[in-house]
Amino acid sequence: MALTPLDRLLEYKMHLLADSRQPRVFAAWWQDLTTAAFSAWFIGGLILDVNAHAQGWAESFFTWWHLAFYTGFAATAAWIAWMLVRAHRADGRTGMAAVPHGYGPAIVGVPLFLVSGIADMIWHELLGVEADLDIFFSPSHLGLAVAGCLIALAPWLSAWRREVLSVEPEPIPIEARLAAPALSLGFAIATLVLFLNYLVPFTDTPFATGVALEGRFGFDSGPVAGMVFTTVLVLALAVFATGRFRLPLGFFTVAFAYPCIMAGAFTGFENGAYVWVLLLSGAWLDFLIWLIRPELRRRRDLMVLAGGWAVPVWAAFMIATGAHAGNWPVAEIGLGAPVVAAAVGCLFMLVVQPEHRDAVRPNPAEPSPFDDVIARAKAMTANRGPEQQ
Repeated sequence: MALTPLDRLLEYKMHLLADSRQPRVFAAWWQDLTTAAFSAWFIGGLILDVNAHAQGWAESFFTWWHLAFYTGFAATAAWIAWMLVRAHRADGRTGMAAVPHGYGPAIVGVPLFLVSGIADMIWHELLGVEADLDIFFSPSHLGLAVAGCLIALAPWLSAWRREVLSVEPEPIPIEARLAAPALSLGFAIATLVLFLNYLVPFTDTPFATGVALEGRFGFDSGPVAGMVFTTVLVLALAVFATGRFRLPLGFFTVAFAYPCIMAGAFTGFENGAYVWVLLLSGAWLDFLIWLIRPELRRRRDLMVLAGGWAVPVWAAFMIATGAHAGNWPVAEIGLGAPVVAAAVGCLFMLVVQPEHRDAVRPNPAEPSPFDDVIARAKAMTANRGPEQQ
């Protein structure tokens, strides 16, 4: 029986799916950066969609902001597919052997996104468009969020796998090498900011936060609970990233860029003060990581990082609330809430790195600036002792 063209096509597709068992390769730094650039288009379309909801624009499935979102996905998926085709043509790779390290979840995310997108279109046409908190619990939206994160995280996972397998890094500056992972992580954080907005106080307006904390109409614990949650989330990200990489200065400033825009889009950019506080909190986190070196995993360093980040950031948040809304939080909350957030952050760090007196603490070849400050303070104290006696 003769084979038809369709039979040959199916046979060829099955051949492409069969693993050629060649060692998997890593994407080059510029390929990861290109993936991050396409993901920026993709997540940027999501931000436009969020802004459209906040502005109250007429909503349906067929809108220009949905077009930006889905074309961004299509471009990202096409780029990843081209990477696989290129690997096949260059080395005859098939199956998982053609998938670069770190891009496996993206291969799962692409069909999941397609299925979730079709489900979202059917959902909107049959049940209408969600308008409030239910937006963030729609099954189709949750599917899109998970799929989007799996795709956008590919550059971060690629860099992670390099570190896990102790692969020699590419001979380029560390800032260029970690630019794509920083953007990639930022896309995932932006998605978290969106879908957990009810736990992230930066997504509210200063006026609403001021009214909630000034007590004129009764207190709302939501902003304070959000401060505690956001503190733990940021510290978890810092521990997660520094546990694997020696981060260049500016890493979290870049990673916080898209979450800042997402937080602003959530209110139609009526919370510009909070957007700036969030962006500066990323720059402050960069400085603290450079100063304290939490990758050493000493308990003291982690707790100083927790308090050093939480107190100034949430103090600035309270000042921005009062200055831009005219409704100042009551003194007890304005002064005490940043301290509570810092205390919870320190407790989180104790869970991350409990005290083990029998364990040998790491001694870095290059002490951190924070270590140098402590050593100088101890030396000055020791010198004062004999003079005072």
